[in-house]
Amino acid sequence: MPQNKVLIIAYYFPPSGGSGVQRTLKFVKYLRDFGWEPVVLTAQNADYPAYDEELLAEIPRGVKVYKSKIIEPYRLYRKFTGRAQNESADIATLTKDSKTKQKLSERISEFIRSALFVPDARMLWYFFAVSLGKKIIKQEHIQAIYSSAPPYTTHLIARKLALKSGLPWIADFRDSWIGWLSTPQWRPWLSRAIEKRMERNVLRDADKILTVSNGVKNHLLSRHNHLDDNRWEFLPNGFDADDFKDITPVQKDSRITITYTGSLYGNRNPEYLLQALEDIHMSSPQALDNLLFRFVGRVGDPILQRINMSPVNHLFETIPYVTHNTSLSYLLATDYSLLIIDDAPGNEGILTGKIFEYIGAKKPIFALAPEGDATELIKSQNLGYIAHPKNVSEIKNILEKILTSKTTDSNINSENYERRHLTGQLVKVLDTIVKNANE
Repeated sequence: MPQNKVLIIAYYFPPSGGSGVQRTLKFVKYLRDFGWEPVVLTAQNADYPAYDEELLAEIPRGVKVYKSKIIEPYRLYRKFTGRAQNESADIATLTKDSKTKQKLSERISEFIRSALFVPDARMLWYFFAVSLGKKIIKQEHIQAIYSSAPPYTTHLIARKLALKSGLPWIADFRDSWIGWLSTPQWRPWLSRAIEKRMERNVLRDADKILTVSNGVKNHLLSRHNHLDDNRWEFLPNGFDADDFKDITPVQKDSRITITYTGSLYGNRNPEYLLQALEDIHMSSPQALDNLLFRFVGRVGDPILQRINMSPVNHLFETIPYVTHNTSLSYLLATDYSLLIIDDAPGNEGILTGKIFEYIGAKKPIFALAPEGDATELIKSQNLGYIAHPKNVSEIKNILEKILTSKTTDSNINSENYERRHLTGQLVKVLDTIVKNANE
């Protein structure tokens, strides 16, 4: 039995589904292989965007998972705005059309979110989690603390526990913070000042700071460049080879299939892909008969409406949210994997876990992405095609290549991106901070 114990603080943890849970879950799955015992602190009855009960089976037997009380304001938000109680919070807040945004209840809700929910809507978890965390540290004889964000409240919880206990702490950023895609783009002056202070305190006090891409690091340091030191570590996302072992692909469509897995909403949408397809359809309606796009996951209503109204809607198949394993069965039955990263400030730093899952599936990638970390990886490893997300001409050129070329599976050496290997890199960081704390 491992002697070292690390307290892992994460909001997204099974039965949570979606991409946000995978990184932390896989660390928990493999930490014992390297002599560390994970002890998890998460939220009880959390209001997750998606649920995947199958992921519970991946938590190693005997791993202790503590759950503290949380007050979830999104339940009140849905009731106040008249939205369905089963609607995902991120879909609800990031897919508002112009008519919805004009509603008084929506405007009030958005102001409350921006002005009062600092750093995020999980702020009401803080006191419950800190209280339970103190007990866990004492009871379990914890040697180190690890927190995963977003939500950024997890880092505030970890910081408080680290300061109280004197334990070394790793702050892991899956995304950047202020001004990032999923965070409020506007806050009142005082709220923004408080949030910036929170961000600075986390970056100042963490013993190690992990980021999934250099772009995330640069985005954080753009506001705190005096904190650029040797505490920063690059630890990318990855894929779990075990996930693919017993997956049976769905029935392969006879057409050339391009599959997107995950959520589409807000600025992350296929608008310019649709325009490219419509241009080709207008000049040669039969040219696209051998093409199928599959969107597997949650898609916002405005995007669904745009697809349904398009003259090329027959090229699209949308499959509502499914479990992770089922998502992989669609991915293994595709010819190309579709990546969409919208062209917005800061997005050049996105190196989403989706890319690595595509690598694990060994399918060539069709990327709509701006210059940045993702495009550099795809180019350097020859993983597929890349077009700027707003360049219709480039997208059309790639579509024509796809329609006329023979697809082959990717042969990239993916060992460095496997979750077990990456957990080994995390353990090196854990060993270092514990050694330094004991000297």
